Amino acid sequence: MYQIVIPVDEDEARAKNAAEFVTGLISESGLDVDPGNISVSVVNVFKEFKAIDEGGNVKSKDLYDEDEFPESMVTARNLLVAAGVSVDLERRHGDPADEIVEYADSIDADTIIVPGRKRSPVGKAVFGSVTQDVILNFDRSVTIV
Repeated sequence: MYQIVIPVDEDEARAKNAAEFVTGLISESGLDVDPGNISVSVVNVFKEFKAIDEGGNVKSKDLYDEDEFPESMVTARNLLVAAGVSVDLERRHGDPADEIVEYADSIDADTIIVPGRKRSPVGKAVFGSVTQDVILNFDRSVTIV
């Protein structure tokens, strides 16, 4: 089984783009790839934070719900399932890059497919901090789409 991790934030368009990249690999690659041999984990990390104001302390762990999946995760899952791919959803809390890499390592993922942000031609040479940390800290392939 080929295990793929797709980390997504709240942006549905980027999540859809990553899911379509995977389904495109299956249908357009010219390879005889059985979708049943691919498993995808769609991961969302609720970023850890602490805020202090006149009303008191607010901690991210007080707002985090591991069962509350953003619509972006559901969109990606639905596209992948329609293509015959096995999909699971994982919600985590903490530092996004650390949580993504830790999760991918824990399931022995073969690759991470990161949906990138739209950038200017010059900006495309620079990745966001989460993407850069994932690239630097995951010891297998990372694809930016």
